[in-house]
Amino acid sequence: MFHKSKLMFWTSEVLLLTIIFFIWRQMGDMITPIVSVVNTILIPFLVGGFLYYITNPLVKFLQEKLKINRMIGILITLSLLFGLIALGVIYLLPILINQLSSLINSTQGLYWEIQSFVNQLSKNPLFRNLNIQSTIQQLNLSYVDILQNILNSVTNSLGSVLSAVVNTLMILIMTPIFLVYFLMDGHKLLPMLERTVLKRDKLNISSLLTNLNATVARYISGISIDALIIGALAYIGYSVIGLKYALVFAIFSSLANLIPYVGPSIGLIPMVITYAFTDPQKMVAALIYMLIIQQVDGNILYPRIVGGVMKVHPITIMVLLLLSSNIYGVLGMIVAIPTYSILKEIAKFLATSMIITRKPSSRRRTKSLGLLINKDEFWSRLIPESRD
Repeated sequence: MFHKSKLMFWTSEVLLLTIIFFIWRQMGDMITPIVSVVNTILIPFLVGGFLYYITNPLVKFLQEKLKINRMIGILITLSLLFGLIALGVIYLLPILINQLSSLINSTQGLYWEIQSFVNQLSKNPLFRNLNIQSTIQQLNLSYVDILQNILNSVTNSLGSVLSAVVNTLMILIMTPIFLVYFLMDGHKLLPMLERTVLKRDKLNISSLLTNLNATVARYISGISIDALIIGALAYIGYSVIGLKYALVFAIFSSLANLIPYVGPSIGLIPMVITYAFTDPQKMVAALIYMLIIQQVDGNILYPRIVGGVMKVHPITIMVLLLLSSNIYGVLGMIVAIPTYSILKEIAKFLATSMIITRKPSSRRRTKSLGLLINKDEFWSRLIPESRD
């Protein structure tokens, strides 16, 4: 039935995802303590794994091409990684803090620009029936009031703030530990499984794990390189156009580009909001420039760097991003697509293995129904190929 109706399959897929996330949210009060503990371990685990797939190719290059001992290669790689982080903190962080401070201060001027814009609208005959004065009064919330509300919230939830600080410190400590462990022993995991648990691997699970590992490695390294390229191009373009906060906007665009499908659009929001009223000409120029960059990235760079390793339909992507952001925020949006793709591939592999390993009588009966086909043909019929 599904191979006859792509809409039916995608609808069922979206409904199933929504039901799973709904049940998860309804269990919130019961599992909140467990989730809090798991997050303290899960987040550094994911970040450490992310950094592992970025740094491991360099370790392998040093080991296989330059014949350097793996431990020495790991030390060299970690030295380069933390050296780059230190250079960023020393040279880029002061610039970033200065631009962020200036950007926050400039929002006062943006606030008055919005008020002036609303006043001009009130004089337009098309907007006479709107209660513009009420809108102005709603905008007339002073920054002192806003800061006071923030301080009150912080004071009322001091325990939560302290807990967040402790969790952040734990994440900062645990992430390098996980990274070192992955670099030292990550490559030994699959051979160890093949010698022990998968010694009599009739279903060829080791091949599945190898393919999944290669897929995840290519995806993570690919989107990281792509994000760096977009960030660099954004900074160059913003600087040439003359945007005052080019570094802030470029870093935001680079990080947002890690979010599949909607990330590039999200990366433009701070720039558009900042310059829409203060300097619309620069905003339009920057917007056109970034839209061109996104087209080049989407049609040339991304397919060559990342490829189609994570084939998920756009509708499913949107649902996953909405649901995962509601639970795990930005981190959830970044890991939702690869996690879903991996689970989907595992489910396909298990279902196919069950069909292939049926008894001969069952296989003959299945063949008479026209279902005993090779694995690729089976899934091409059952599940329509998803395209970005």
